[in-house]
Amino acid sequence: MPILIKTVASVLLLCLLLPANMAAQMTFDKVEGRSGYGFAEEGDKGKLLIDRNSIRFVKRNEQDEYFSIPSDAVEQLFYSRVAGRRVKTAIFITGPLGLFLKGKKHYLTLSFDDGKDIVGAVEFKLDKKNYRGILRAVEQVTGTILEFDQEGIKGEEETVASRDDSRSNVAILDISSEPRNAEIEINGVFAGTTPRSKKLDPGEYKIKITMRDYESWERKITVEAGEEFPLSVQLEKK
Repeated sequence: MPILIKTVASVLLLCLLLPANMAAQMTFDKVEGRSGYGFAEEGDKGKLLIDRNSIRFVKRNEQDEYFSIPSDAVEQLFYSRVAGRRVKTAIFITGPLGLFLKGKKHYLTLSFDDGKDIVGAVEFKLDKKNYRGILRAVEQVTGTILEFDQEGIKGEEETVASRDDSRSNVAILDISSEPRNAEIEINGVFAGTTPRSKKLDPGEYKIKITMRDYESWERKITVEAGEEFPLSVQLEKK
């Protein structure tokens, strides 16, 4: 009996150690690409295959690949969640317009640069059933800490706990554009693609919106603690 117990214990210990010692691949389905990159176009659906070497966006058959990003090339990670229903006023160049928002959606943006020819940013819409696993996986394989932009959160059990949600002295900048998926820079730093909800400390910021084949848009804004600042931009063709 002692030998049997020892054998079972050894097997259990081996099972616990295998994932840590092997470059195990994690597979997540129901992922939607929200930006064009590689062979992917906006709206393409598929799976994320994540391991310590790469983050791959593939078709549902897992054989045809949209694109692959080296894990060590990822420089920044952004998670954004939009939840709840509300009506608010957006600031357009041509004047104010009421917006009605609803639903609960999860977005992940990866900014990457391998120092050679793989550089850019991609955004994914994640499924509510597996987004937490994806967030933990990309943090683990890239060694990068997620930045969180969340709104409408009712409790920590509904989402990955935000490192900044406990602060009440921040402003929320809601940025949208037409067309969608334009790149956002805040004080010269890439901050994801539109639409994007971003938490900011009170103060002045320079916002720049860019998209290929469209004129760049820039503006300085000042936000105050507790303020929700909606900003919507209509980009003009070059």
